[in-house]
Amino acid sequence: MIYRPIQPPKLQSHLLHSYYDYQEYAPRLALQNTVACYWSSTFQMSSSTLSHALEYRIIPDGCIDIIFDMDAVSATQGAFVSSWMSSYEVFYPQQSMNFFGIRMYIEAVQAILGYPIAELRGQMLLEELWGYAAGDFWEQTLAAPDIKSRIDRIEQRLLQVLYTYDIHSRSIHPLLSNSLQLMYAQRGQMDLAALAHEVHYSERTIRRIFQQELGIRPKEVLDIIRFQSVLQAMYRFPQLPMSELATSYGYYDQSHFINNFQRYYGLSPSQL
Repeated sequence: MIYRPIQPPKLQSHLLHSYYDYQEYAPRLALQNTVACYWSSTFQMSSSTLSHALEYRIIPDGCIDIIFDMDAVSATQGAFVSSWMSSYEVFYPQQSMNFFGIRMYIEAVQAILGYPIAELRGQMLLEELWGYAAGDFWEQTLAAPDIKSRIDRIEQRLLQVLYTYDIHSRSIHPLLSNSLQLMYAQRGQMDLAALAHEVHYSERTIRRIFQQELGIRPKEVLDIIRFQSVLQAMYRFPQLPMSELATSYGYYDQSHFINNFQRYYGLSPSQL
């Protein structure tokens, strides 16, 4: 898998403080086409830190997450599933929080959760999708003595779900799978006509399958993949001029690039 989305703390290191820690962890080889990464996000808030807490944001990354609330008081509320994000969200931490997440590629979501993304609306409890197995998953994750053990337990369960359990039909339409791989390979730099030519389907059929399986327009997926590819370039090559980024990723001009960037990040590139 060549698509590796990132979130703001990777680019805006000033967000990390004594009261906030964010980390990402790579999956094992067998899950690299399923899981983009595992992540932890911890806020340790107090009366002294609340007064100068910074603005934090979550941005669209083309993925769906299973999120564990490590401070939840019950298994029922301890694990939930995010939905597709098409715009950024801003929040100001008001209390201590401790989350651990599994960032899944959208083509793998149905295989893991048993439901297509089109049926996921808003934040859903994992228990609504998995039943009692969700509580067991949360408890096993919570009981892990360290990060390595936690990831090992999560990966054992994911591999069981993928290769052992027979809960739901897991196959996604091959057109969707093939289209997404092309989108990733092209870093989102293609239009629907070019995609249709490559996969030998009509644009209308592509739109129908994306809507049926994901509830998302293919153009939106392309836009977010391109946006995330730009972020990766900024992370790897921080000295790269904005004009060169805009040209390299197929934007008409710098204004088009900045407007698209602000749409998904809420800040301009120069504000990072």
